Amino acid sequence: MSNNSFNKPPLSPSEKEKKAEAFIGFLDTSPMPVKRQSSERVLEKEKTKSFVLRVPESLYMDLKEIAALTSISINSICLELLRPSIKKKLKELKDIE
Repeated sequence: MSNNSFNKPPLSPSEKEKKAEAFIGFLDTSPMPVKRQSSERVLEKEKTKSFVLRVPESLYMDLKEIAALTSISINSICLELLRPSIKKKLKELKDIE
């Protein structure tokens, strides 16, 4: 009925002991991780600041609808929409000076 053949031979007592020690000691037997190439950009967390934004209710409802459709937080949506405008305005103001 069932095939009781082994694909590889059973472990010897010394191999069993090594595996048990590795398991108990939580030793990492996986290969070393590959170092990042210098051309890859490493992202650093930037400090954040809480900011209350007062918007008309209709605009807030639109933001909620976008959030529901995209599964992105309202905070992220606002940042995505505001960032290009802020950068453009700042550049204009610096050019005037």
